[in-house]
Amino acid sequence: MEYRAIEADGQAALFFAGELDMAVGDEVGRLLREYGERNQRVTVDFRDVTFVDSSGICSLFYTTKDLLSAGKHVEIVNVREEILDILELLGFAEALGIGVKKA
Repeated sequence: MEYRAIEADGQAALFFAGELDMAVGDEVGRLLREYGERNQRVTVDFRDVTFVDSSGICSLFYTTKDLLSAGKHVEIVNVREEILDILELLGFAEALGIGVKKA
């Protein structure tokens, strides 16, 4: 998985590309935590994420949960329909109380 990040004025935007799976789930979680700890708001852009599996979602879920507990704001945007269906089935956004927006 590739990523790029933009930070300014207490906000970070992370742009991921590729597959969020067992091989990269911990790295995605680490990156989200790193940028989330330095910024008040984090937007995760999934426009170029083509696949997710349960281990990748798990890492994303627990890192997001920790950031929310620390008073941070997290939003996931530009999610492909097939990935959004999986997140909705799992109750991802509802469990965390965050916005997950379709591409």
